[in-house]
Amino acid sequence: KINKSVLFHSKSQKMMTKAFQPLSLLLLVFISSLHSSSKHANAFPLSTQSRWIVDDSTNSRVKLVCGNWAGHLQPMIPEGLDRRPIKELVGEIVKNNFNCVRLTYAIYMWTRHGNRIVNDTLNDLDLPEVVEGISKYNPSVLKMTHIEAFDAVVDEIGSQNVNVLLDNHVSEAKWCCDDDDENGFFHDRHFDPPEWIHGLTLAAKHFHEHHAIVAMSLRNELHGPRQNQRDWYKYMSKGALAIHKTNPNVLVVISGLNYDTELQFLRKKPMNIDLGKKMVYETHLYSWSGIGTLKLKEIWTKQPLNRICENSIEGLDERAGFLTTGENAVPLIFTEFGFDQTGSTTEDNRFLTCLQTYLVGRDLDWGLWAFHGGYYLREDKIHLDESFGVVDSTWHKLRYPNFTDKFQLLQRKNQDPTSKHCNEYMMYHPLTGQCAQVNENNEIEIGNCENQKRWSYNGSQIILSDSKKCLSASGEGLPVSVSDDCESKNSSWKTASLSKLHLATVDKNGKELCLHKDSNSSVVMI
Repeated sequence: KINKSVLFHSKSQKMMTKAFQPLSLLLLVFISSLHSSSKHANAFPLSTQSRWIVDDSTNSRVKLVCGNWAGHLQPMIPEGLDRRPIKELVGEIVKNNFNCVRLTYAIYMWTRHGNRIVNDTLNDLDLPEVVEGISKYNPSVLKMTHIEAFDAVVDEIGSQNVNVLLDNHVSEAKWCCDDDDENGFFHDRHFDPPEWIHGLTLAAKHFHEHHAIVAMSLRNELHGPRQNQRDWYKYMSKGALAIHKTNPNVLVVISGLNYDTELQFLRKKPMNIDLGKKMVYETHLYSWSGIGTLKLKEIWTKQPLNRICENSIEGLDERAGFLTTGENAVPLIFTEFGFDQTGSTTEDNRFLTCLQTYLVGRDLDWGLWAFHGGYYLREDKIHLDESFGVVDSTWHKLRYPNFTDKFQLLQRKNQDPTSKHCNEYMMYHPLTGQCAQVNENNEIEIGNCENQKRWSYNGSQIILSDSKKCLSASGEGLPVSVSDDCESKNSSWKTASLSKLHLATVDKNGKELCLHKDSNSSVVMI
């Protein structure tokens, strides 16, 4: 997994004074559409148009905003069926503004255990607590086969107008991943290429014409000592073509090497296969993933944040982000990123703020690990809590109280290839997830992104759209406002810092000052 980021810091490290932290700064984010929800009911089938995913019937952009829902572990059913009825579980996904589920499964469920009854598997695993819970909330599931249980979940997801990205996570049903798990790359003990292709084909055939299934991935996080590019091209091509031939309606999602952090080899040798307009790539990113010289999670607290963010962004664009640019651009989905949603991990908090700025700035499709609040059985532990889960261990409440605000802009469609609204920006505060507004005193403050103001930027002035007013600074430590005086030095702004997204002006003494949110209020200051 990786780390990507974008934030600001002034030209010299000395400018990052104790007056504010880097994460309190504001930045300009390019937008090219009117406010648009990412919800998109009954968008089937989907195709690609350059770097975008679009609805075939309308040719309008669809932004996939996914929650990962695990179903690939030993019980081989989606998690949480022992905690709430399926309808209510899917309702939580909808309530929290996801329009997509990345639903994970194991190949062996299709090739070896397709006719096995759920209750028998749970009894063999000695999980009486899980059986009791499912019998209370979803009793019919116990008599189903594993595939029928998946059908029940997919049907309910579809009935609530949510899309499904069906993800082959592993072959042997288990937690993923370790380099020595023999489940990571072609010809591992549990990664036989013909059986893998057979499993993909069975899944593609089974869900043919099911309108909830809009995409299928080839494999989650390839890893381990057997990794090599030759086999990657050979077998990923075969797997992609097998899915496309069997179910030409779905997007085919292709992962890279090294836990899905590396796709840079495609620069010199693109995949030479014909999937029509169905080819999509995916990548993953976590605070511990490491890019370039960044290898350890602790770096997020031991090095200047802007330096880490700048290095991470460069590394991410080098390894995967480049796919969305140029004449042969294709969609790239961040199918996994995540953070400790208890909020107790400083490294994850800093990482998330960096990454969300990258995702918002490029308006990428994404999948958060994870939606689910825990596991039936994970690594021999029963009812293990998932601290990265959107819902808590009760499956009724948000684990991260500020989730709605923090993710509001991420969950919106901010760029649209068909939009006539070009060269407009919003001012975004990544630490809170909120956007800049203009109050009754013409001062800038932070608030809900539903009501954010739009701005234009000519390289110097930041001008409020549909007006002649521009952003103006009064002095260090004072609120920033909009003013009719756009020619003064105080109304001149430039991007600053290593990551080139922070906004700074210069006072009368030549001191560079960054735009930031006041620590005690919603007011924006310098």
